[in-house]
Amino acid sequence: MMKLIIAFVCSVFVTASIFAVMSGMVTSDGAHNANQADQTVVDFIRLKHDSESRIKQREKKEPPKRKKPPVPPQQASQQNTPMKQIAMRMPNITPDLSLANQNLLGDAQVGMGFGDGDVIPLVRMPAQYPSKAKRRNIEGFVKARLEVNAQGTVDSVEILDAKPRGVFERSAIRALYKYKFKPQMINGKAQAQTVTQTLEYTLDKG
Repeated sequence: MMKLIIAFVCSVFVTASIFAVMSGMVTSDGAHNANQADQTVVDFIRLKHDSESRIKQREKKEPPKRKKPPVPPQQASQQNTPMKQIAMRMPNITPDLSLANQNLLGDAQVGMGFGDGDVIPLVRMPAQYPSKAKRRNIEGFVKARLEVNAQGTVDSVEILDAKPRGVFERSAIRALYKYKFKPQMINGKAQAQTVTQTLEYTLDKG
């Protein structure tokens, strides 16, 4: 009887020891597996973080510089072509320099100038001093009547008076035909008119 009791106690002790050893093994394996799982998670997170940082670095790269659009050919030619200065031609009404010391344009007397306004000379060409009269120191004047058309140009010249006779008339007629006047306006229409003009021929005695 005593042997049976001892055998039962021993079997219980052995069984308990086996269970204790098995329980310890299971616990250590679970902890080891948990540690491996944690390490795997950490590694995965690190890999994921590294990949995201690389992607962000790629996204942060400077964008390529924008190239300026090519200039259209027409616009480029306009930019490269220098501006040309516009030359304006003015009518040359400057007197002859050789006559600078001579008073050849006398006072103009207007006749038949009734209407909207008086006759205004626009162009008065200088008369040429006759060389023979200049050599002989001859002075004088020519008074003439001019028939001016509606366009302001001279149609005819009539000598009214000249002193001395036969010296300055031809020079005066050539000059007076080149005169031009502002047309006389009556009721908004240009009219023909008669103008009296006197040319004085004097020499500079200084």
